[in-house]
Amino acid sequence: MGALKDLKQGLTDKLIRMRARPRLCATPFDEFQVSIAQTVEDHREAFRLVQIAYAWLGIESVDGPEMRMTPQHVLPESTIFIVRDNEGRLVGTMTVTLDSDAGLPLDHDYPEELKDRRGPKRRLVEYGSLAVVARCKHRGVTTLLTMAANWFSLYHLRATDVVMGVHPKAAALYRALFNFQPLAAARDHVELEAPVQGMAQDLATLEDWFRPRYGCKSVDGMSLHSHFFEELPPRPGEPGTLEAASRCLPPHLHRRLRPYGDP
Repeated sequence: MGALKDLKQGLTDKLIRMRARPRLCATPFDEFQVSIAQTVEDHREAFRLVQIAYAWLGIESVDGPEMRMTPQHVLPESTIFIVRDNEGRLVGTMTVTLDSDAGLPLDHDYPEELKDRRGPKRRLVEYGSLAVVARCKHRGVTTLLTMAANWFSLYHLRATDVVMGVHPKAAALYRALFNFQPLAAARDHVELEAPVQGMAQDLATLEDWFRPRYGCKSVDGMSLHSHFFEELPPRPGEPGTLEAASRCLPPHLHRRLRPYGDP
């Protein structure tokens, strides 16, 4: 039965990737700019977009606060990525949070599972607070955010594992597209009015998993594998400034990721 289940899951994942590949390969790098939130206005817009997106999905009250934040957002371990279109309008956001003594947001829902993944040679990050405006949901914004988060986690934070919480209905999509695996069974979210499925991704094996599945060319002629992993500039010695982080980004994102303090 286990072999049959694995076969069905593999075929399902392949079908999901086949359907999603045209959108992934059509990521319009010239239409959007990825950056790290720097100003008060950047943060306000990002947190407001998350609140609106969650309320629209019905998992956050429409009578709730104007902005959706977690306690980790105020810590230096959190990096908020934003995407703007060529007219300067914010169209997407995602937060990457490095594990610390304060823990990760997912600790509220999967404390034992995250405890088991921690160790002297493990470095966890969490992807969360993802929100994209409706008109850009299928225009590559999520792909750009994921690329930036992947590079930042791998080459700046030196993370070994990514964890995140998604709606159970989205679990198969993240498994098929990015090899996220369930931490345990889905459960009720501690804060939101929805169930949550904890997922984990092993960054050490991600490139080997990615290579045979994403050799397709994107609109600029590079493969998706190349956009996520190849053409590395020299790596900085240790995690440090965001200036060092920007040097670790691939060329198509390097031009768009502005470190703190840059004009």
